[in-house]
Amino acid sequence: MKKAFYFYLLFLMVAIGCSPEKVDMPKGTFYGVLPCADCPGISYELQINPDSTYTEKVVYQERSEEILSHGGNIVFANKGILTLSDKYERESMRKFKFEGDSLIMLDNSGKEVSGRLAQYYVLHKSMPDNFSLDLVKKSTFDFRGRGNEPFWSLEIDFGKKMVFKPMEGETVMTPVSEAIRTPDTNVLRYQAETENGSLQVTIFRKKGQDTLSGEEFGHEVKVWVKTGKEEEFQEYAGCGDYLGDFRLNNLWTLESINWENLVEKSKVPYLEFELQNSRFNGFGGCNRINGDIFLEGNSIAFGKIISTKMACPNLEKEHVFLEQISEREYSFTFEGENLVMINEQDTLIFRKGMEK
Repeated sequence: MKKAFYFYLLFLMVAIGCSPEKVDMPKGTFYGVLPCADCPGISYELQINPDSTYTEKVVYQERSEEILSHGGNIVFANKGILTLSDKYERESMRKFKFEGDSLIMLDNSGKEVSGRLAQYYVLHKSMPDNFSLDLVKKSTFDFRGRGNEPFWSLEIDFGKKMVFKPMEGETVMTPVSEAIRTPDTNVLRYQAETENGSLQVTIFRKKGQDTLSGEEFGHEVKVWVKTGKEEEFQEYAGCGDYLGDFRLNNLWTLESINWENLVEKSKVPYLEFELQNSRFNGFGGCNRINGDIFLEGNSIAFGKIISTKMACPNLEKEHVFLEQISEREYSFTFEGENLVMINEQDTLIFRKGMEK
């Protein structure tokens, strides 16, 4: 009996010695400066509260006009994996590994970042010297693009200039040319040349994602660059978006007029704005349409509509839509993926992109 007791005690000691050590959930505030394609760095602050909630703050240094702030709940596993549970599964800045006194930010697949940038994805309780939540004044640029491997950025002021900045090498600045559009495509091209260099920019209306941060954009971008010293163009690929009022520079599908859906899914009207040329074109539900637009602040005014003359079964509903925009003026706002246009009589709601 005594022998059996000793064997049981020995088994218990071995089992305790082999069980994994429990890791307590970290608490407090952690800081880091993540790599950024078109800025000095991304200041990231994660505050972990005792009640398993969190608050995070994100600022793109020398670029952000406001602090991106978000809060929610935390799930913490014994192996030291901390998950911000209210974020989408493939969203960036979602999973962390607690190791020592630091948090290691994991990539979208839940793995540690490797290579020369790995050190920048470790958060500490001490604030790095280059950490800053300072904000900048509202950008005067109308489009901004960026890419990784290598890092580069592109800014376009459609009234003045295009500026391309690589992480290493010379900045190239040129005037902005008129947009070159291939008929029936979702592509815009700009090309310009100066004594100091040449820029060729192609903007595709197609969703893209930053390969490091996971941030999503509404457009893919390709840039061909040649400085005055180079004989061959260098090609760069990435993503980008329009800023300010130039967010209108997209295709907008009609959702409703005064909260009513007037058309069949296969014949949905849409508008496509080209602010640089003060024009729009689109589809009324039966006929192709185009015309002038006039933009002032958050107000948009439509000129007289030019339309083809095809006959269709739903022509009456097209007339309702055309009457709403022909020589009419609206104030506009952006609500998520929607464009809302309002005047004293009517409310038109459009959704970004083409009906699938």
